[in-house]
Amino acid sequence: MKFLIVGTGSIGRRHYKNLLALGYRDVAVVRSRRRMDQPQRQFFAEYHPRVFFDVKAAFTEQPDAVFVCNPTSLHVSTGFRAVKAGSHVFIEKPISHTSAGVGELLREAARRKRIVYVGYNFRHHPLLKKAKKLLDSGKLGRLHSARFATGEYLPGWHPWEDHRKAYAGRSDLGGGVVLTQSHDLDLIHWFFGPAKAASAIVQNSGALGINTDDNAVLVFSAERCPVVVSSLDYLSRPAFKRFVIIGSTGSMEWDYYENTLRITEANGKARVIRAPEGFERNRMYLAELKDFIHCVRRGVNPESDGKSGRAVLEMALAAKKMAKIKLS
Repeated sequence: MKFLIVGTGSIGRRHYKNLLALGYRDVAVVRSRRRMDQPQRQFFAEYHPRVFFDVKAAFTEQPDAVFVCNPTSLHVSTGFRAVKAGSHVFIEKPISHTSAGVGELLREAARRKRIVYVGYNFRHHPLLKKAKKLLDSGKLGRLHSARFATGEYLPGWHPWEDHRKAYAGRSDLGGGVVLTQSHDLDLIHWFFGPAKAASAIVQNSGALGINTDDNAVLVFSAERCPVVVSSLDYLSRPAFKRFVIIGSTGSMEWDYYENTLRITEANGKARVIRAPEGFERNRMYLAELKDFIHCVRRGVNPESDGKSGRAVLEMALAAKKMAKIKLS
């Protein structure tokens, strides 16, 4: 297969290395002509990838699959051009920062029978796959509520760059904590089905010098769980990522940094499941690449498809809109 990666930021570089690790060699990249940061310079010096500076020129080589890893605000336009060029598309999360053009992208992909895969890698975490199976089996009984929480200090993400200039902290590039950390919203959609925003507080604390949201609490009502709360921030040190789900016959708690999933029965009896020995973050990214390639080769529609990605985006946008209404 022939691959093209649009964008050589940290996630684009990760996908490039993982494709090589999976045995693929025909992998080209598209990058801008702006000055590279130190990790990019190291990457190009070590791997010497074939480089395009123009997306249009790159698409003339008809790659089988295109990885859209540029800023969120460019996802839809890049994905649409890739689909029109005949490529399957892997779009990094979120699928976009607005609803504009998303429907057209998905319709064009369907018309051309091209796959649109949205990169929510936590769907491939072994403990979250186990949690999904337990929920689907009815292990917790009737679901009452769920609380998801993710906090991570934005300036610590990429210490080599100014967080105020990176896409995650810029509204014009589609950043902000609600969209950038929408993994939790994807898990809510995956676990509980369609969800509607019920209430929200979304703010810019002013502590980071960025022009977009860095602190949010979102409340949803989902098809299979009536009360779901998601708190997201760019401010927490140390980082945390966890959830608790409460049902009529027990509860379930996951902690990413402890690598544990605890299932507690109503009588208090508990068991703890740990991630497999040697599990580390990159295994999720390798697993999603294998899944994407499998779907392309077999013509199978992925679980994390464009329709699912659009549903998660709509959750985020509805919550942000509601927060503006409530705070005005």
